[in-house]
Amino acid sequence: MAALSPEVRAALWGGAIAKAKELWGDDWGVAYNAERLHTQCHVHIHIGRLIEGVEAGEFTVVTSPEEIPLPGVDGLWVHGADGKLHVHIHEQVTETVLLR
Repeated sequence: MAALSPEVRAALWGGAIAKAKELWGDDWGVAYNAERLHTQCHVHIHIGRLIEGVEAGEFTVVTSPEEIPLPGVDGLWVHGADGKLHVHIHEQVTETVLLR
């Protein structure tokens, strides 16, 4: 993810969020696993329905995909809340918050 320009990262997050909204409406979520857990050789974001009641832990509130922070070695997951985005940072296995 760090190898992508900010513009490409924003487009990737924006595209994943748009597809998740298309598939699951307000119950969408997207997730990016920590680097040490990557099993594929390309950047990808998991798209799914957010499991009800998983909102917990540390998160940052942002208004657009451009504001989603660079995950670094950790993972993160994102979902909509009150017209904004909750970005749950410092996570490891993130896709487990999604029904797929």
